[in-house]
Amino acid sequence: MYNKGPFADWVPKPLMLLLIIIFLFPMLAVMGVYTSNTTDIAGALATYSEYISLANNATTIGMAIAVMIVLRIKMRFRSKEIIAGSAIILAILSFVIGTTDNPLVVVTASFFIGFFKMFPMIEMILPVMFILSPTGDRGKFYAIFYPLTIGIGQLSAYLMSNLVFTSSWQAPYFFMAALMLVIAALSLIFQHNQRFSFKMPLYQIDWLSLGLLAISAMCFNVGLTFMRQQGWFSSSLIIWALLLGIVLLLATILIQKTRKRKLIKFDFILKKVNISHSLILLMFLGVYLASTSIFVQYTVGVLGYNNLINAKLNLWMIPGIVIGGVFAFYSFKNKWNLKYYIASGFIAFFLHTLMLYLLIQPQMNIEYFYIPMILKGAGMGILFIGIWFYASLDLEMNDMLGIIGILLMVRTFLATAFGGVIIGWATYQGQWQSLNDISMHLDTGNFANGMSIYGTTQINAMLASLKIVLGSLCWLIIPILIFVLTHHYGQFNYRRLILFRKVIRGNSIKGYKFSNQLT
Repeated sequence: MYNKGPFADWVPKPLMLLLIIIFLFPMLAVMGVYTSNTTDIAGALATYSEYISLANNATTIGMAIAVMIVLRIKMRFRSKEIIAGSAIILAILSFVIGTTDNPLVVVTASFFIGFFKMFPMIEMILPVMFILSPTGDRGKFYAIFYPLTIGIGQLSAYLMSNLVFTSSWQAPYFFMAALMLVIAALSLIFQHNQRFSFKMPLYQIDWLSLGLLAISAMCFNVGLTFMRQQGWFSSSLIIWALLLGIVLLLATILIQKTRKRKLIKFDFILKKVNISHSLILLMFLGVYLASTSIFVQYTVGVLGYNNLINAKLNLWMIPGIVIGGVFAFYSFKNKWNLKYYIASGFIAFFLHTLMLYLLIQPQMNIEYFYIPMILKGAGMGILFIGIWFYASLDLEMNDMLGIIGILLMVRTFLATAFGGVIIGWATYQGQWQSLNDISMHLDTGNFANGMSIYGTTQINAMLASLKIVLGSLCWLIIPILIFVLTHHYGQFNYRRLILFRKVIRGNSIKGYKFSNQLT
């Protein structure tokens, strides 16, 4: 009979909890690229930063692909085999990245790090889910788990940035490689040898569709990441990458329609309103998440902060993330309307953007950014929980895993990459326009050394451009709120509709009351 826990019966309960923490936190933290050190890696490898962004997105794509088959892998291998084997592979891949000088190796290894980290993560998430929500309440679980994972991500980014600052860019990879080997050793010692279920053969997995979807996503990754560097659509590389991505995606959809055991039920995206609506919300969220590039340009290019200061500043997102989790917990507990919960998340991002718009200037103390970062953390916590909760409504486990893979890919890669393209283009155009406007007034002056004002002119043009983009993002909140507040989110009040119909027809509604009961 299968032991529901991942550890042997002789392991004491307190030690089990400690081992879950020891296993889960590093698995959440291990990445192909630690985003706070992107410029360090690009500089050390003497390559474009786009290659490092490509590798970072590849990790997300690998995770999304793995989610689709994670249940079948769990039914094929023992928990010990999954965790120990994946930890050893992750250690090897981290070591490879730390010793290579080829950016393509970093991209490839990052994809497989994302792929193999997902299997042991699920092995640890399942017992955590049972501990946090024994009744299977998804809302309660998301309200606790998402703030925990996002907070760990921010904390690990700071720790890795500090490690790089005090040593070299390879240090995080060697450290994580050693930590993965420790996890593998602990797994061999403390885990049981029982299976989750009968052994399920791997040939039943649709490997062709899985491969086509992965290649399609990587094509979109190349096209969106290098679009600005290659001159937008003037580059044949961008055009062919995007076209190939579309063709392979369509091929995957057509193949899935003919399969008996479908990997992804793409028709759910159109048939289920909660999924299609959630995808649109994730695209809006991606635009706000991509605005991080504006903040980095300002802090690094104007204020002269380094990666360690930026990572330390991002730690102020953690209180906001906790606030978002607490708000979600009470919202789901009291069954508040989901539309207002999701709207509050976008409002938090709007306030974050508005404060940045008002604060940006040539000189600024770091303390002024604490409140905007708290608001950004609150927005992330609220929207990650709310959108994910709504998207997973009325989905069975087998159906949910395939859809979750698509949602994960859209949320963490496609939406942010697409938003980054739009913001990058707007920032680039705004800076050129600002330089042109400034140059119109330079002819009227008499400067002894014209080159002396070049740096100041560049900074002023950058600030003007960032202000324009941030101001435009502030106006984006209006269509977002209209889109959110006009949707029912599965909580439709039929009594209210009847009363509105009576009002429109001119009938009296005297004596009627609006009911809070939703059906």
